[in-house]
Amino acid sequence: MAYYNDDYDFDDDPFDAGDGTRFASSGSALRAATKRNPRNLPCRTCQRPNMLTPADRAKGYQCDICARQAEQGW
Repeated sequence: MAYYNDDYDFDDDPFDAGDGTRFASSGSALRAATKRNPRNLPCRTCQRPNMLTPADRAKGYQCDICARQAEQGW
């Protein structure tokens, strides 16, 4: 099952808040939670609830906790 959607266009982002907010926090690839892009989906790796937004899911991301663990090995 493919999680990554290579055709996703962040310049025409339907989840964009329209206020310049792009990322959840510094150093995170996760998108900021907004009314149009709520953080209401579980991580696809660990299944923790409310870890991803629809934009995160569209890009195939996992939560920051799982990403950090995979990248840094802890």
